[in-house]
Amino acid sequence: MSRMHAERRPTRKGSSFPWYAAAAWERIPRLIHGFSGRLSDQAAALSGLSATELPLHTLTQVHGNALRVVGPDTSVAERPRADGMLSAAAGRLLGIVTADCVPVLMVAPRQRVVAALHAGWRGTAKDICGRAIRALKTDWDVSPADLLVALGPSIGGCCYEVGRDIGENLCRQVGPRGRLAWRQEGNVSTSACGDTGFLDLRLVNRLRCEQLGVPPQHIQHVGPCTFCSGVALSSYRRDGSRAGRQLSVIGWDRE
Repeated sequence: MSRMHAERRPTRKGSSFPWYAAAAWERIPRLIHGFSGRLSDQAAALSGLSATELPLHTLTQVHGNALRVVGPDTSVAERPRADGMLSAAAGRLLGIVTADCVPVLMVAPRQRVVAALHAGWRGTAKDICGRAIRALKTDWDVSPADLLVALGPSIGGCCYEVGRDIGENLCRQVGPRGRLAWRQEGNVSTSACGDTGFLDLRLVNRLRCEQLGVPPQHIQHVGPCTFCSGVALSSYRRDGSRAGRQLSVIGWDRE
């Protein structure tokens, strides 16, 4: 199995609530991060990160590519219509909610900047990862070569059936290796989308980060397919309107 397809075994935080952690990120001083299991009580979940006293910034997610900067004076009540946040402010957490889409966490340890992104297929098509990487370079002089990226639990290529037009377009955007993220199976047709296949959306986002200069060894896949996971993780594709959500967070502890 190639490194591109290999997933690191997720580690769990030391609490009764399940959190998946990116390997070695806990060694980064004052960094708080995690990908939650199925969320029931947010306060109880955050207690597992020892982060209940830190303000949690969230968004009104709209499946786009807009980014917002969270500063030391940003109000948690704002919840702007966007799908990504960036911050160098200490004592604040950035939170993304998902139920199949890819939660993307980024950290630049030297510049002490973090990012949290919601990458569904629409946001991926609109290059939300690329926009974040370019913003980190422009605003904080973060070289992609110094960036660490973790792609959290999301629906996998084993289960994510989409229209052929969607899948092939996304895979073309990341170059020849994009074919590794697309599996065409038969000619299943529906009135909604025509021929379908199976898309590995995490891999598409990984390949986009690599295209822009993030070293492959700096990118991790963390956690399983949400659709396959049963009750451990929420999946909108599996459970429809009854689906819960996962929370992915990142930020710097107070100085």
